[in-house]
Amino acid sequence: MMVEGFSGVLKFDNDKVWPLYSEEDQNSWSLVAVTFTAIVVALPNIEKDKVKGLLVSMTEGLELVKHIEESLNADEELVKASKASRRVVIEVELYGTWLQADLKNKAGKTSKDILQWLGDRAAKIVQSNSNINGSQDHSHENVLAANAMYQISQTILMHCSEQEEWPTDVEVFEWVSKIIADIFLACFTNLPRVITMKCHHDAIEKRQDSICTAARILGKSKAIMNILKGRQLPNLDMDSVAYLDKWHALPTSQIPEDSPSLSQIPEDSPSLNESHEITIL
Repeated sequence: MMVEGFSGVLKFDNDKVWPLYSEEDQNSWSLVAVTFTAIVVALPNIEKDKVKGLLVSMTEGLELVKHIEESLNADEELVKASKASRRVVIEVELYGTWLQADLKNKAGKTSKDILQWLGDRAAKIVQSNSNINGSQDHSHENVLAANAMYQISQTILMHCSEQEEWPTDVEVFEWVSKIIADIFLACFTNLPRVITMKCHHDAIEKRQDSICTAARILGKSKAIMNILKGRQLPNLDMDSVAYLDKWHALPTSQIPEDSPSLSQIPEDSPSLNESHEITIL
């Protein structure tokens, strides 16, 4: 996946898309990324090697995202969303399905057909989980996954319809892949904090295992750290950086499409390396 910046955190959910129910769900890094990936698998006329490559990248990325969400996202709703993402990713990877819907059954269908079908199916799942009084059970993992699919599929449809000509299937694939890469990159800005936390675990009996986990994360994320060194981070406090919705709420001016080089970043700008010197005791 090509990584340029963080702009995907603004584009993944169009605020003009009318929600399926009045109370908005919080967006979790993992569920949004997995939902976009399910859409990629469903897109027609995409080379198998490209889809396979994205699935491999997604699996590797989710391993790091899991550590970040477990360490920083204690909110009950986000915990449930993360659980929903793990259920969905198993289906997507092993069976090529999304909530038991066959993503590979796309003969004769266009990308527009696929997106409309996924959105309609998602809406039906949410409606089928309505209570007698018509309200939805937000805690149900299927409802969380379906609502994410509805919002994202409609966002992509809206993006495509706003272009002068409907994008080709490959162009839709590339746009979606860029969104996934940007979301992962934004999430990974939390890695130094997570590594530091694991190296200083309060419980002595768990500290050794926690340090080993931190070492594995550090080993797998060195290349990511190098990419992030050249990125100017938005003006978010340390706690807010952990939440996708906080990034999504930022003004466009804070998240440029193309990231500047390290030499262009002012000395007083937020830095990935700031306050994250790691000492293992």
